[in-house]
Amino acid sequence: MSLAPGRLISWTLSAILIGWVVVYNAMRVAGGTPAGVALISFIIGAIAGLVMLGIGIWVRGRLIASGRIHPVDPELEIPGPAGMSADQKSLLGITWVAVAISAGVQVVEAVLLFMDWRGTPAETRATAELIMAVWFIFAGIWLAWEANNLRDLDAGGLDSVALGTLLSTVLAGVAVSRDFTVVTSFITVVVAGVASVLAYYGVHRLTRGRGTPWMAITATVIVLASLIIPIVTR
Repeated sequence: MSLAPGRLISWTLSAILIGWVVVYNAMRVAGGTPAGVALISFIIGAIAGLVMLGIGIWVRGRLIASGRIHPVDPELEIPGPAGMSADQKSLLGITWVAVAISAGVQVVEAVLLFMDWRGTPAETRATAELIMAVWFIFAGIWLAWEANNLRDLDAGGLDSVALGTLLSTVLAGVAVSRDFTVVTSFITVVVAGVASVLAYYGVHRLTRGRGTPWMAITATVIVLASLIIPIVTR
């Protein structure tokens, strides 16, 4: 059974993200400098993540074909407000607040990163800091819009919110390790991480409601790594 295009894209981006996080932090623990390992860790991590994803999809297909596993509602869509239970609506009531807070913090993070970048002598400015500022301002505006949708129980973009906030978590962790607006970046790791875990759990509850929420668990591991490893390697 083939994967839906949206799910394949989500899994691919997640694999690249996870691979990068693992390799980057492993190289930092081994003594590499943030600037020195940033690009090579992304290349190696992305390739490793895609290879592992390919192996996982192949194994999944073989297990499904043999009848050993049965995918649970693989094409099930996120329901509209009329199709949600009271518990699902309550979960979205918590999630939209977390996403809104994350949006606000990321806008602040973007402004502080840009100000820090502008205040650094031209010859020592880090392009990565400017790229992060651009991402955080984009993510902040986008997530504010999505938070408003979630408040209205429109959860069609919840999967994208989960992935976007997870990316913000990882980038904020990298910002901590590179001494970019450390306090604000640390706060961003926490609030974006909480929003990501809630969003992934929300997707699980809205589309399945049973079984193990693996993506929420994976997101939790990444959030903890983004919190702990940048601190111990600074």
